[in-house]
Amino acid sequence: MKKIKPLHVMQIGLGVDMLMHGLVRIPNLPAFVAHSTASFKTSFLPDSLVTTFLYVLPFIEFIIGILILVGGKTRRLGFVAGGFIITVLLFGTATHQAWDLASQQLIYLVAFSVALMFHDSESTGNTSLPAQL
Repeated sequence: MKKIKPLHVMQIGLGVDMLMHGLVRIPNLPAFVAHSTASFKTSFLPDSLVTTFLYVLPFIEFIIGILILVGGKTRRLGFVAGGFIITVLLFGTATHQAWDLASQQLIYLVAFSVALMFHDSESTGNTSLPAQL
């Protein structure tokens, strides 16, 4: 039996999580946008920017999930895109001072960063714990 590597566990977990974030929101897009937009009323971000972003976000999450789950060369792109979209979400969350949500997003950012480190370490043939940790 082949040994399961930490990267594969992270790949499956992050891939399914991002895929499902998109998948469950897409059929209920107007309700998701309306609910999420309400929390940005105290933010300095323009309503049109927030609304547009929220309409696109579930599709981005879905695509990131697919990229990660497919694996191979797309896996790294998925990890990088996941880290980027979480950073954008962190910025938006900070504008309305939802620090509890920001701390959850930071956990995602750490997970994407660690997954990326494991991926890069594995692709260079070094299967030990990445030196960056």
